[in-house]
Amino acid sequence: MSWTDIFPVLDDDMVAECQEGMTAEERREFDTWFGVKEIYRAPRETTVPEGGLPHVVSATLFWKHVNAADPDLPTPTRELVVDAKRLGLVKRFSPWESYIEPLQVHSPAAMELHPDVRFRLYLAADLDFLIPDLNGLGWDVYLMESPSLRYSPGGFWRFLALEDEGTLVTVIDTDRMNEVSNEIGRTRAMADMGLGLWRVPGYYNSSLQKQVRYRPILGGHFGARGGYPVKAMIEAFIWHSRRETLRKTAFIPGLGERPIQFAQWPSYGFDEWFQLAALYPRLVFSGTWTFIPADCRSLLLPVDIEYAMWAHSGSEITYC
Repeated sequence: MSWTDIFPVLDDDMVAECQEGMTAEERREFDTWFGVKEIYRAPRETTVPEGGLPHVVSATLFWKHVNAADPDLPTPTRELVVDAKRLGLVKRFSPWESYIEPLQVHSPAAMELHPDVRFRLYLAADLDFLIPDLNGLGWDVYLMESPSLRYSPGGFWRFLALEDEGTLVTVIDTDRMNEVSNEIGRTRAMADMGLGLWRVPGYYNSSLQKQVRYRPILGGHFGARGGYPVKAMIEAFIWHSRRETLRKTAFIPGLGERPIQFAQWPSYGFDEWFQLAALYPRLVFSGTWTFIPADCRSLLLPVDIEYAMWAHSGSEITYC
């Protein structure tokens, strides 16, 4: 049994169906969720090495509770974001300490070490007060049309950098900025090997009895070559999910159909569900370098690796 027998795939016909069938209201909605209002470029010179490719680090920043049923947060201000924990506005991680301070602490050294790499941050419209700080750190700020809503649409914005043809893209969560230099190195090495994706599969040892958490790519922990119609793919993914024309189950041998966890818009994990059903089935044909944690015990990893090797015979595995 192959990967595509187990998991659903959003194919090109489904993308075309969305583009042809969406209403004018849906078009406005998608353009608001995923449109860039304005680009604020940092005054930082970068030079692509001769024979090399442009390289972009892509991250996203928004502030909202992550699940659809969560209560609304007040309109962000610098003071609210800094004092969120003290004010009782935090359910998981403090926004300033967890996501903004890592940018402040680790960006300068990373940019000095990688003068050829542009650092791009997709910023929620209601966090525009951070633009001077981010530009000052050296980040190009892509201010979005949409404010922070829930986990989505903001969780998807970092993938938009993959629209850039002929570009290497390293996608990272801002709370992992201390790892960015290592991951830039992985993306470069991936390209030198003639491959188009490096990734770390996620949810390695979870049970398959009730639901499926396995993800072939983690949201902010991969690198790839650009040149994909990502915005159209995201729109089609949401469009079909709403219409329930993309199944949200995995067929597990010996168990039958099981629901895929985190498959509800706009809640946490919906971006990685998109990566599984829409992004990975396209990136995998460019060749995949898979980093497998040494403690991995997933029953789905072997069929994932088989899929990667079938899609591109040059795919590689590294245990870490």
